[in-house]
Amino acid sequence: MAPSEDDLRTLLTQAGELPEGDGKDAALEQILRHAEAGGHSMLAFETRLDLVSAYAGGMQPSKLFVPFARCLADYDRNPAEYPEWAAWRLRWFFKFAVQGMVNFPEVSKDRALAALDQMERRYKSEGQSPNAVYAHRHRVTLHLGDLTAAEDWYGRWCTSPRDHNSDCEGCDPSQKVAYLAELGRDGEAIEVATPVLAGELTCREQPQTILSELMLPYLRTGQWEQARNAHRRAYRILRNRPQDLATMARHLEFCALSGNHARGLEILERHLPWLDRAPNPLAAMQFAGSAALLLRTVAEAGHADAMIRRPGHADRPATELTAGALLEEMRGHALAIAARFDQRNGTDRQTASVCELLDQKPVVDQLPLSISVRPGPVLDPPAATDPPELPVLELVERLESAQGAKALAAMGPLMRQLEEHDPADPVLAGRIAALLSFHAASGGEDERSESLLRRAVELFTAAGESERRTVAVSRLGAKLCGSGDLSEGLALLRAAYADLDLVAPINDRVWVVLRLISGLGDAVGNGHDAVTLDEIAVLLEQSEEIAAASEDPVLIGDIAYEHMDFEELRHRHEEALDAGARALAAYRASGPPLMVVLCACRMAEANADRGDHDAGLALVGEALAVASPEIPAGLRARAHRLRGQLLRQVDRDAEAVGELLSAIALSDDPHEVPSMKWSLAEAYRATGQLVDAADAAEEAIAGCEAHGHLAAAHGCRFLLADLHRALREPEAALAIYDEIIEFHSGADDHAALGYTLALTADFLDALAAATPWRPSTTGEPPRRPSWPRIHCACPTPATALPCPYIGAARTPTRWPPSTRPSKPSPPWQPPTRIPKCCTGIPHVSNTVPHASCAVRAVSTRRWRDRQPPPPTSARSATPRTRPASISAKPAY
Repeated sequence: MAPSEDDLRTLLTQAGELPEGDGKDAALEQILRHAEAGGHSMLAFETRLDLVSAYAGGMQPSKLFVPFARCLADYDRNPAEYPEWAAWRLRWFFKFAVQGMVNFPEVSKDRALAALDQMERRYKSEGQSPNAVYAHRHRVTLHLGDLTAAEDWYGRWCTSPRDHNSDCEGCDPSQKVAYLAELGRDGEAIEVATPVLAGELTCREQPQTILSELMLPYLRTGQWEQARNAHRRAYRILRNRPQDLATMARHLEFCALSGNHARGLEILERHLPWLDRAPNPLAAMQFAGSAALLLRTVAEAGHADAMIRRPGHADRPATELTAGALLEEMRGHALAIAARFDQRNGTDRQTASVCELLDQKPVVDQLPLSISVRPGPVLDPPAATDPPELPVLELVERLESAQGAKALAAMGPLMRQLEEHDPADPVLAGRIAALLSFHAASGGEDERSESLLRRAVELFTAAGESERRTVAVSRLGAKLCGSGDLSEGLALLRAAYADLDLVAPINDRVWVVLRLISGLGDAVGNGHDAVTLDEIAVLLEQSEEIAAASEDPVLIGDIAYEHMDFEELRHRHEEALDAGARALAAYRASGPPLMVVLCACRMAEANADRGDHDAGLALVGEALAVASPEIPAGLRARAHRLRGQLLRQVDRDAEAVGELLSAIALSDDPHEVPSMKWSLAEAYRATGQLVDAADAAEEAIAGCEAHGHLAAAHGCRFLLADLHRALREPEAALAIYDEIIEFHSGADDHAALGYTLALTADFLDALAAATPWRPSTTGEPPRRPSWPRIHCACPTPATALPCPYIGAARTPTRWPPSTRPSKPSPPWQPPTRIPKCCTGIPHVSNTVPHASCAVRAVSTRRWRDRQPPPPTSARSATPRTRPASISAKPAY
């Protein structure tokens, strides 16, 4: 059965909410076929107009000419049959047609000029300002290369009165900025743009277009911060808009002239596939020319052999090209298209433009794209030098001595020699296996470390070495407890303790006891019934007696450190701090930097837990002061991270940025980096560096998802949505909210879902209030807003509606109804958009009632304060659960 006109209008409304692209084009084309087949002439007319707009803003602008010509012919036969808004849309779409003809060399110059003349006649006959006509005459003459005429039309464009046919307050100046920048009149270009950027831009083409045109004027006038911010902010929006290929070309040019070759190659490789389906030849020429400029500067910098991936297209297979090879291809492609335009135009303007583009010289050697720098270099360990070859026994003794002194850096070069030895003597072989196990554990190779320890136990047992066997069993037990195997681990630790009398060296005796204490602490923490705190207290007292007899400050510090763990296990935080202070004092006196760093960081966390952030900062500052390059990079990373978090707690976010950057650069744990980037994003936001914050948040989200931390990823999305809102990117913010909604809907987390629905509705109310629908006084419809909306015929704001009422408002109505009245009926309210969770995800049948309950459940709490309850902010106080890599002391 053929669809009715009402059905088709509903489909037309839904198609209008789709983003520009092939999907929207196909939907509108299908509606047009049904409208024509059903004889719905007015609906067919409206659909053709929507098709013109969709083609112009999408990837198929060459298809706009036919429906536009048909609409003109239908309207001109009897204008009285059509509502007043039709004349305005036709005048507006004349601009699409004229520009489209210029962009395609297949359209003759005479036809393009005739269309421009027809546009002028229509504007004049309908009593409209010639402002839009002058703007397009300027663009056409500039394209043809008549610079004198272009300057004349530019003057008329600037002095004629603007009206509702003119491009918006952002797009109109964008074209002026582009023209002035092309002539090198950078100061004038910036002057034209400044008041525009200070205002509110609501067009979907802004602010990315005007910012892209301003990059080079900013760069050439030495306004570095404005240049980098223009590039980064505009690129964030453009990166998902292949229809803006010509604007993307500006960013390749900017990277080439600002010395950002790596960034430029990244952008080129990411967007090179767009060139295979360029929206028009002019955009393809500009992109290829800018790509050639970038590749030329890369080659001149000595990187002509850099490889660039290019996916397959049609009959072309996927391949990798050198920068030099791709340079020649891009240059040839740009010049070939320019020649087609010049043949059509009868001038050499486009070829000359491409050559001028290709011959540009860099403005600066390199403009850093982030204004943040670390507060000093991140220290790398000195280059390792291979020590002279040593006899195996001397080698083992040196390594055991370094291990006892906690001198990890000294062990690395010697370890490389140790791995080459496999002695027949089981005792020597066991000592080697124990050392290699320790080295493997330091490098995170837990399975290999455990295997080597078991091998050492076997060898010492076979050789009858009871003392060494007892120590190895103790280490193996500690290793197993640390990996979660408490049953076997505790059994081994207790067995080693039972043989304590077999161990003579005081250091080894103390550590047999300390390892048992640590294992018992793990058991208590996991609710192991067979372990009591009293048993741990007795063992601590015994170890203190042994250490006191030795008068070794390192052993005394180790026991005090373990005592700190024990007191925290008993929730006696003051006593824990006292024990930590004793441990730190002992380590300071004995001078092992590794233990000073570990203990100072641990004490800093403990003080932060009590809210004493100043004391925490002093302690972590002490840790970093002794954290030489020999200290493991991962530990230094965590110290920088801790200092960054503490700085954020005392509102020193600018300093926190540098510490967090250092932590990320040093970190050797990919699971921790996403949370560091989340903290970095919040620090950037606090200092007003919103683009940097958004980049860091996106990287944090990607990292969380890569490691399966989906809840954390969606927690960080709340931050990213806020940043999009602050950057005036409503479409991106709404897309993030939709992702969060879909995630919580799928997880049946109704409280989080209800909160996010309410937050999204509040945001949409704010958008609607900022750009309300106003009745037309001239017959023209209001400008279409840049975000999808629906009409909610209810005087109550969406945030006050129970979710069932929101659900009842799902039926959309186009921004003017199909009859296009000049004045809406009284109940009409600013339109409100319903998130995707209410319009098509699989859980829609449960979402509305569940969300209603969730909203009621959280309505008395803080959900309206914009603080999402499920995720934990990266700025929250330092958690009591310490990172294992800081709080856990190596088992020596």
